[in-house]
Amino acid sequence: MSLRSGLFRIALALCVIPALLAAADPGAAKKEGVVVWYATMETKDMNATANEFMRTHPGITVQFLRLGSSQLPARVVTEQRGGKYNADVVSGDFLQVNQLVQAGAFDSYRIPGSDKFIKGTVDPKGYWTNLYQNTTVIAWNPQRLAADHLKAPTSYADFAKPEWKGKFGFDIGAVNWYMGVLQQNKTGGADLAKRIADNAPVKTTGHTQTITSLETGEFDATPTAYGYMAFQEKHAGKAVDFMNPTPVFLTLTPIALAKNAPHPNAARTFIDWITSQEGQTFLVKHGGGQVSSRTDVDNNSAVFDPKHPFLLLDAPDAAQYNALEEQFRALLGLPG
Repeated sequence: MSLRSGLFRIALALCVIPALLAAADPGAAKKEGVVVWYATMETKDMNATANEFMRTHPGITVQFLRLGSSQLPARVVTEQRGGKYNADVVSGDFLQVNQLVQAGAFDSYRIPGSDKFIKGTVDPKGYWTNLYQNTTVIAWNPQRLAADHLKAPTSYADFAKPEWKGKFGFDIGAVNWYMGVLQQNKTGGADLAKRIADNAPVKTTGHTQTITSLETGEFDATPTAYGYMAFQEKHAGKAVDFMNPTPVFLTLTPIALAKNAPHPNAARTFIDWITSQEGQTFLVKHGGGQVSSRTDVDNNSAVFDPKHPFLLLDAPDAAQYNALEEQFRALLGLPG
């Protein structure tokens, strides 16, 4: 998820504070007939979500482009700096979206029903609304645990113990996990992260690879799994189980209206639907099992129970993020 500050220092020159835009005009949205969505969501989930929107909003076609977390901000900023405003709607990890806010890449838009969201999951300036949130859980392979005579880990500290040396996987892109450890424990978090990193983890790249490698038995457990992925694999009968640590870290994935969107009414109509109770319920049940921030949507309690302590991760600015990423990569012995 590398975000290099040089790109965003240049991009900050774009930064203008736009006025809060009015609600979507359904008639104008149909005349526009299309909405272009850039996102980091898995392709199959984007496809399912786009199809549901088109089913419920005949006359408006969703064209989507799936981009990796490191690709999204660069693509949007490069296009806009070149005077090309191709995207209508952008959604991605909070870290990337926050950088794009600073780059002036969005227009401000307040969705209907914003008061139904958990505190901290809607931008007070109207630049974004949380589309879904990911939980970071501890996951394990029961078969591997039995073979290695290990008990299932119950806290991050377990991964620093001698018996876990070389037996757990660790996503080298999980800067959000590192941020959560530091945010949760301001005095001892850095030391805990170092002890875990020094315990010879098997390094993986990305949350999907991490959970796939876990279920195929490449290691026994991981502290960097996404909850909805672990649940999906467990539900599918794969060799995966998981638990929510206390507190469970929440990483937001906001959605925003792109600056100078070519189809502004269709864009606002799409954002209104996907953040509505109807749209959020679809995402929870059929769009990949994501976790909604709406208080009037029933989430899968195994993945997210609002009664279980949780920690909403802060979003650093570009300079802070780059410093955190460098620290994290240094811990894992990776090149800067």
